[in-house]
Amino acid sequence: MKKISLYIVVLVLSKIVFAQQLPQSSMYMMNNYLLNPAEGGTEDFIDLQMGYRTQWTGIGGDVGPKTIYLSGHTPLGKHSITRDTSAKYNSDELASTVKPMAYHGAGGMVLSDNAGHFKTLEVKASYAYHLPIGKSFNLSLGAFVGFKQLSVDNDKLVSDSKGGTDPTLSTEATTSTISPDVTLGIWGYHKKYYFGISSFQLLGNDVKVSQTSESSLNRHYYLTGGYKLDINEKLFLVPSVLVKMLPGVPLTTDINAKLNYNQKFWGGASFRLGNEAESVVLLAGITLKNLVDIGYAYDITLTDMNTVKNNGSHEIIVGLRLVNHQHHAPPKQFW
Repeated sequence: MKKISLYIVVLVLSKIVFAQQLPQSSMYMMNNYLLNPAEGGTEDFIDLQMGYRTQWTGIGGDVGPKTIYLSGHTPLGKHSITRDTSAKYNSDELASTVKPMAYHGAGGMVLSDNAGHFKTLEVKASYAYHLPIGKSFNLSLGAFVGFKQLSVDNDKLVSDSKGGTDPTLSTEATTSTISPDVTLGIWGYHKKYYFGISSFQLLGNDVKVSQTSESSLNRHYYLTGGYKLDINEKLFLVPSVLVKMLPGVPLTTDINAKLNYNQKFWGGASFRLGNEAESVVLLAGITLKNLVDIGYAYDITLTDMNTVKNNGSHEIIVGLRLVNHQHHAPPKQFW
């Protein structure tokens, strides 16, 4: 029975990996830079984030996807003002003293994703150009440029009852392909709302996964947006949505809501629909002294993976807000 369960896991996993080649995240709302390079530089500080996700824990065989990443981005040439750093300014007061001007954003990311016998390593840098449209709205254009290494570890393949595997697979222990990777994005943001669209794997490179067959890195399109609803001076609600589009595959849609208290504590929920990825996600987080962000998500799977005993998926993000040129780390715009 255990071996049958493992076969089910591998079949479902292979379907998801080949359909959607980018790693899953439930905590992207804490780090929209994962979804869009144009988001880099939107904050008034150096934004460092490290995240780890383990999916379908407890099923055995070490086949559940695991993702870890480190990202960072910062504004360059953003408006600078001279003021008393001991005084406290709210966002409206600060905005009224600063003339909007174009500026740049720069950053980078290293990401490792292991899904069964598939391994992906991404290393990329980003640039974004932020253009003010009026006093309180900015539009940003950005790009990730780097490389992606896709490896297949044939030693981890599940053999049949006679100890054999698919003859089309490589006899080598590991096959690997390295290819350049480009992502483009547009990001619009205001103190009350944001929206963005991005396209990953634009080059559509071919990758060799066996001796006789090749696959392509398909383009993925992300459309996201959110709105900040102030309930009172200390409490606000942020509903948001993410739509993932991949040619030939049904849409995946995340519908989210987060309640934040006093820029220190928050909790929320997310519902994911479509593309064999249906789940309910519970979210929670805390901000310590306006410098450290800690967030956690727990996914409850609603798909065929429930036929195999698993303990759901866990994801944690730790963020660090390094002080900016004003020796002050302001609150994040949303999350």
